[in-house]
Amino acid sequence: MNLFIFPDAVNRNGKEETIKLNVVDGSFYFYHGEDFVCVDTTLLRDGSSTMVVLNTLTDKLYVLYNFRELLEVLDMTPSEMLSTLAQKGFMQIDKSGGKLYVKVFLLAGDYELESDTTDFSKYKHCTADFIHPLDYRYSWTIYQVRGKLEGEFLDLSFRMDKSDFWVTPVYISHAGQTQEVLQGQNTVRFKYNPTEKVYLGNPNCRYKGRAIDLARLLRGGD
Repeated sequence: MNLFIFPDAVNRNGKEETIKLNVVDGSFYFYHGEDFVCVDTTLLRDGSSTMVVLNTLTDKLYVLYNFRELLEVLDMTPSEMLSTLAQKGFMQIDKSGGKLYVKVFLLAGDYELESDTTDFSKYKHCTADFIHPLDYRYSWTIYQVRGKLEGEFLDLSFRMDKSDFWVTPVYISHAGQTQEVLQGQNTVRFKYNPTEKVYLGNPNCRYKGRAIDLARLLRGGD
């Protein structure tokens, strides 16, 4: 299991809070005080992203099994969604090829993850600025992105590096058009829609965190 712990990461709500994670037979039992949720990881679909969340308005712990899809609907990044909707994100579970990539975020002032079943001190502890590099290590990234307009068409070129962990296909989409992205160098052509960005992920997704800002790219920005 690829599990990483982020100490001192989640603001407290002004009262005594505790969290704990127990691992039993492929299931995560996540506790917030006396409240807990169970995530059976054997039931999670490949390519999915699942989040254990606390609603700070109701003090209710729950599981979002369609976390990435919800972000697409809201047109938000994870941090925007959590702050805007007054939620706390404690654990994110990505699954690909039957394997798990897990991030656990500890409360402010906490530096070790409590558990009745597992010694988590042996797992890597990371600072917040390592989240994005870590995500790329367990998914994919694009770079050397170039774009130009040829009449009514948009031509894009870029390179993609995909980790061995991430076996789910990656697609590039623009305004209802989609094409699979391959390891290494890629070139694509779309009919251009000036009101739409280019997104990467599932076919015709619109996850803001994996978007190419065309306006900036075509102006010559990075």
